[in-house]
Amino acid sequence: MDALVGKLSSLISQGLNLKNECLKNRIGGEPRRRVQANYYPPSPDPELTLGLAVHTDPNAITVLLQSQGASGLQVIHDDKWLAVAPLPNALVVNLGDQIQVLSNGRYKSVHHRAVSSKVLRVSLAVFYGPNKDTMISPIEELVDDEHPPMYREYKMSEFLDHFVRQRGKRRMAKEIFQVQKVAE
Repeated sequence: MDALVGKLSSLISQGLNLKNECLKNRIGGEPRRRVQANYYPPSPDPELTLGLAVHTDPNAITVLLQSQGASGLQVIHDDKWLAVAPLPNALVVNLGDQIQVLSNGRYKSVHHRAVSSKVLRVSLAVFYGPNKDTMISPIEELVDDEHPPMYREYKMSEFLDHFVRQRGKRRMAKEIFQVQKVAE
């Protein structure tokens, strides 16, 4: 999994016109990894049951394996929810809050949710991001007069503290670190 995430980090860096190792270096030498299995029992009326509320992932990159046969992951696009159909032998990659901050807003963390289905679904997610001691801020090469910093620097542990305190509410941890625009 580290090799896959390393390749993804390199491709994201290239997409930002940065050196291949830039994101990997900014995420840190000892990244935080977490694996989560999700079980969604069948629901006789899926319209009345939400599997997982709308959210963004607090980490940098999420790699998701969906069970075949039923769609449950949805992403928002143009104010509409779109199903992400599971494909055979395919993984889903979501960019998280830390990529949005590091890219100074050029890449967005993905708003998504999980909905219930009439059939049993299982998914396996691997969350990859900075460890709690890593300092996070927009990458210097992505900040200039036309693109001022959108977020202040913070320690990942500070971000995670805000994230945990927002449990049960609409989580807005990255917004706490946004730089306020000064009126001209």
